[in-house]
Amino acid sequence: MILQITTGIIIGTGMSFFMSGIITGVNTGIEDGFILRWMKAWGIAWLIATPMAVVIGPLARKLALRIVGNTKV
Repeated sequence: MILQITTGIIIGTGMSFFMSGIITGVNTGIEDGFILRWMKAWGIAWLIATPMAVVIGPLARKLALRIVGNTKV
């Protein structure tokens, strides 16, 4: 259980960081105030993405196993 939660936190943090930066740059441009806008967007995205990653991660793994079978990596 702790592994699933830790994995979700890492995935949610990384994905929200990069996606919020890219989307903020695309929508508002990379000019004065970009970092502040990005960090604000990241904070909001992190609050949403991280709990979702914790919940959806194990479900996605189960679905992937059903699709490809339980193969050894």
